[in-house]
Amino acid sequence: MKVKLEMVSLEKKKVLEKLMQLYLHDISADFPIDFNSSCGLYDYDLDYYFNNENSRAYFITSENNINGFILVDLHDDKNIIQELFVLNNYKRNGIGKIAINEIFNMFKGTWEIKSLPCSKRAESFWINVVKNYTKNNFNIEYIGKFNRAVITFKNA
Repeated sequence: MKVKLEMVSLEKKKVLEKLMQLYLHDISADFPIDFNSSCGLYDYDLDYYFNNENSRAYFITSENNINGFILVDLHDDKNIIQELFVLNNYKRNGIGKIAINEIFNMFKGTWEIKSLPCSKRAESFWINVVKNYTKNNFNIEYIGKFNRAVITFKNA
């Protein structure tokens, strides 16, 4: 399967907003997220990814279908994966791993990934992806009241 990353254009921002709602609903099963009952949506400021030159939003695609998205912040001192979402019908096909490896190859430097708190499945995914990508050359630290896994490595 050919997986590609497509930078989200301003014209397709509404599609990203809809996918973000699915993502937030999915992760709310493991981690409590406030739902805005007055508008029927979870709150998330995606404008940041269209107004900040150091931030990128990508659709993950295969066979001309959107499979999910990745949100990335790029800084001089570190690159950060902020969010990764793969639609349920595309999960467990290696799409997320392929997309993440592509992001790592596109942007060299120090990387930081904060796994979803309270989700052993998400933590396991990130550890396995980074372990394979770095050939087991990474650091992991557990922080905060939720004992959140923070994974760091360099690929420059």
